Amino acid sequence: MPWCCARGAATPLLSEPGRPVPDPFGPMLIQPNPAALVITAGTGEGIFIERLKHSGWQLTIAPPHQAEPLCVQLRPHLVLIDNRLPDLTTMAKQLHQISNVDDTFFVVISEKPLSEKRRRSLAHAEILHNILWNSRDTSLVEWVSRMTTRLRVVPALFAVLDEADQAVEVIDDSRVVLYVNRAYENVTGCLRGEVIGQQESDVRRKSLPRPREDDRRRSSDWKCIRVPSSSCSNQYVYVKRRSLDGGIYRDVSLKSIRSQAMIEAPISEVISMLRDAAGRCEGESAQLVKDAVKVLSSHELYLPNLQKIRDGDQRVAAQYYDGLVRVGTLHHPPRHRKRSVVDAYKDKRDFLGSHGERRRVSADVKNALENDHLWNYDILQLERVTEHHALSQLGMKIFERWKVADVLQCQEDILARWLNTIEMHYHAGNAYHNATHAADVLQATSYFLDQPTVADHVIDTHGVAALLAAAVHDLDHPGRGNAFLINTRQSLAILYNDQSVLENHHVALAFQLTLQQNSNVNIFGALSRDEFSTMRAAVVEMVLATDIRRHFEYLAKFNQMNIVDVADEQREQNSMIVCNMLVKCADISNPCRDWVTCQKWAYRIVEEYFEQTREEKEKGLPLTMEFFDRESCCVPVTQTGFVDMFVREAFSCWSEFAHLPQLLHILDQNYEHWKQMQPGWTPANNIGLLS
Repeated sequence: MPWCCARGAATPLLSEPGRPVPDPFGPMLIQPNPAALVITAGTGEGIFIERLKHSGWQLTIAPPHQAEPLCVQLRPHLVLIDNRLPDLTTMAKQLHQISNVDDTFFVVISEKPLSEKRRRSLAHAEILHNILWNSRDTSLVEWVSRMTTRLRVVPALFAVLDEADQAVEVIDDSRVVLYVNRAYENVTGCLRGEVIGQQESDVRRKSLPRPREDDRRRSSDWKCIRVPSSSCSNQYVYVKRRSLDGGIYRDVSLKSIRSQAMIEAPISEVISMLRDAAGRCEGESAQLVKDAVKVLSSHELYLPNLQKIRDGDQRVAAQYYDGLVRVGTLHHPPRHRKRSVVDAYKDKRDFLGSHGERRRVSADVKNALENDHLWNYDILQLERVTEHHALSQLGMKIFERWKVADVLQCQEDILARWLNTIEMHYHAGNAYHNATHAADVLQATSYFLDQPTVADHVIDTHGVAALLAAAVHDLDHPGRGNAFLINTRQSLAILYNDQSVLENHHVALAFQLTLQQNSNVNIFGALSRDEFSTMRAAVVEMVLATDIRRHFEYLAKFNQMNIVDVADEQREQNSMIVCNMLVKCADISNPCRDWVTCQKWAYRIVEEYFEQTREEKEKGLPLTMEFFDRESCCVPVTQTGFVDMFVREAFSCWSEFAHLPQLLHILDQNYEHWKQMQPGWTPANNIGLLS
């Protein structure tokens, strides 16, 4: 399928001329990326500066009055101060007082060697080195850059070691203990203060072998590793084994790759404990524990194992299973390897379109549709210029880019009519749950699908299903939540037995509108029965995944997903897990947008909740969210609370998986904005939030 959102092939990291080569420090490869700040009143031109540029240094040339803020912002490896500047020593002393420049190398750069008197004067300002503008020798600063980079990595490495559940001891070639982690204290019963700086002890580490000249040596309890290093001194690391053969059960779930979750589902805790137990036992017992983990990680945990039924002669039981349990999937299409978004894009990358000319839009709308592939896209501007028709306008552009009409084998005019129909069934009177919100979620979904890591795990049909699900995920939303509908015994709550009431209604109505006769909006009309069933099942599951009551269930499934050495039969299952998480994150992504957009969306949802609370109080109903009372609510507190409860962990997982760290940065900035607003917020601020 013609996925057209690729931005071109990525350039290898070290392919650029002059790019610094990684520093081989032990088993690590550290990319220096050295940065230098040149403080001068002139142009900063010179042979030495050119040599730094050629070596891949990132150079910033600035006047003296910008020195201090740039040191804080850039945290450079090297600061070159022009010797011709007046009051140089005072400025140098001020720069040394900045808290984050302890590992920055300060050097005076001059046209000729400094006199002894000048050197003594600079020494009082903690500047001990002088470099000439016309020097060609950069070896000193290159060495300092490598050492500084190593030092900046060390705190992170020790932080990880301290969280490890295996005991670690580091000694030097004089047998003096340099470091032990917290797990070491638990294993040996010795506190670090009692151990560090002391000679190694076999009393603490029974049967611990002496290191030999070979790189690695094993014992029954501990593993000794000689640290590869370019230095003349040797270091040895002792790691406590988990089992006699040194084998460690490898957790290949996404959760093991990211940081520890802030909120753990019970099933996740059980799986984590079993994985840990598998690393502590051996032989048949270890294999049984691993098999148990595999069963508990199943996508359909509570359904019977169909393979075991079919392997026997119980065909009647198998038919009962197909007819009553797996309703709606009676067909068994032939299995074949599904194409990923990446594969599909490659297949159709030269596709120029086969559905006629691009639809015509006004200049204002065209301008508002620009940059919809960027995260900072302004959907509210599009809402204004289209007079609340953002979904149909943006939807067609996104569907055209992803060639949705080709996948569904329908004409683009049918797709356009379908989008118009869907848009008309959103409630324009809702402050938040309206067609613009659907367009916003659709834009975020498209953006996420466009990320290479995400595309690698999503098959093409699921990609289209995610776009359709985003468009319909809040269809005909009444502006009241599930709890309100249940408490007022609304017909929808009765119809869906109080289970994901709105989510079931959104997706059911979407298919009802699509499939109704004589509507001429059936975008699935050309699909085979199997293709339609597959597409429908995917859209339904993704919309149901937006139910906030099941938030932690889907988050746990995403965290436990195996993403290493995935078998073909698991690829499709992983694709659905990723898409469920993708649409969920798109649905709650407003706190990760720029501050102005984040604030406007927050006020919209708060206004909707205010109205729901008012109606609940008037009707004497239980208050679904009592703190959303216009007369007492502190809106900034509600926003930080929502982030703490739902958004932060979800986007911590998703941003790491999709390689989108900037979203967490924006989230943190917005969170601080809300925190700063809390002390001064009064109920009077709750009036006219949308004005």
